[in-house]
Amino acid sequence: MQFKKITGAAGFVLAIAATPALATNGYFLHGYGAASAAMGGVGYALPQDALAPAANPAGLTLVGDRLDFGVDWFTPRRGATIYGNESIAPLINSGSVIGGGTGLTGPDANDTYNGDLKTNAYIPNFGYASRFNDRLSWGVAMYGNGGLQTNYLVNPFAAFQLQGTPKSAGVDLSQLFIAPTLAFRITDHQSIGISLDLVYQKFKAYGLQAFALTGFPSPQLPIVGPFSVAPDKVTDNGADNSYGIGYRVGYLAEPFEGFTVGASYQPKVHMSRFKKYAGLFAGGGVFDVPENYGGGVAYRWQKLLVVSADVQRINYNDVSSVGRPLQPFVDGAKLGANDGPGFGWRNMTIYKFGAAVQVFKPLLLRVGYSYGKQPVPEDQTLFNILAPGVIEQHYTAGALITLGGGYDLSLSYLYAPQKTVRGKNSIPGGGPLEGLPPQNFGGGEADIHLKEQTVGVALTIHFD
Repeated sequence: MQFKKITGAAGFVLAIAATPALATNGYFLHGYGAASAAMGGVGYALPQDALAPAANPAGLTLVGDRLDFGVDWFTPRRGATIYGNESIAPLINSGSVIGGGTGLTGPDANDTYNGDLKTNAYIPNFGYASRFNDRLSWGVAMYGNGGLQTNYLVNPFAAFQLQGTPKSAGVDLSQLFIAPTLAFRITDHQSIGISLDLVYQKFKAYGLQAFALTGFPSPQLPIVGPFSVAPDKVTDNGADNSYGIGYRVGYLAEPFEGFTVGASYQPKVHMSRFKKYAGLFAGGGVFDVPENYGGGVAYRWQKLLVVSADVQRINYNDVSSVGRPLQPFVDGAKLGANDGPGFGWRNMTIYKFGAAVQVFKPLLLRVGYSYGKQPVPEDQTLFNILAPGVIEQHYTAGALITLGGGYDLSLSYLYAPQKTVRGKNSIPGGGPLEGLPPQNFGGGEADIHLKEQTVGVALTIHFD
């Protein structure tokens, strides 16, 4: 019976795990599991369920024998505004640049673009934990790490291709982690743990023909392009898959009663290439999972109140396809090259705070808050119209309801207020003497914005 419950829940997670989403700390989730999600994402020093290995594998020694599975209903609102842009068709027709007219005409890109053609996503999670004995615990956690998703019905890049651009544009990136875990209590008050991270990624892009040009469509123009090392592998190739294996190590200690400290580290996970998009991502389609680590503290008072605080670091800038700026593209480097452009993301440091109070025996209330400076610089907003992962603040709340008979129900809610990043020198431009695309896309600025709400529900089955 127990095995059937485990495999049934795991099948549920796998069935919907590839659903893409736009996550909240860049493209990482703010927290994993309903308990952490309701408390601002804390988890390094406060393991509360079988999803604990997603933050700190050592926490598995404190959660008992249990099964947790749930789903988050995620509703992002994202979009962009382009202003001050000039049509590049007159530039291309300029005799001072090319020595003859082409007859090409085209609009500028100025408009407000809504990226919410798809407004809902569902992010699953599943965790199982069991004790071999008083010292050794094992388990497996399965969770969506997050992703990137935009769906523009009106293509923000249409004006840059000059002709033939599809109306819609967007990207879908999703990540699934499967983390079998071992945790060992080395003393009565110290634990260590390690997770083997099996990672699956799914990605597709469409409507990016403006970045897949092989040259301008006129015999009167000099050859400008191709823009990519593989122009046929930039866009509209359907879904592609990527795989990788990594690990996470963790430590948890209780220096004195009620007070815990914890930390964990996950190095960069090297992923197989997205072969269908080898002309889009730097390094021929490489999109690795960035190095991340952090630590935290927690204090419990008489089983009535718990408070916790974490600090997390995500090193996005160390992944070429994420961290390299657009500037190499302007300077002539091609998309997909080892030195090619990326999204220009900075590293993130996130501060998380959470509290829970036992109101009465069946009901525990949770609240939380987190803050991290968003990773997109002002001069990198053009390409990040596709990936506006710019949320900075998260307000969270939730509850644990003891149902009896070994069952618990957990609820969580997240509100992330809108963050807008206003572009500054974000669209390459200038006069006709300053070159053709990609050196000149008509100038102006691109502003991007994102806000989010998430409602989560999870069921726990205790086997103790």
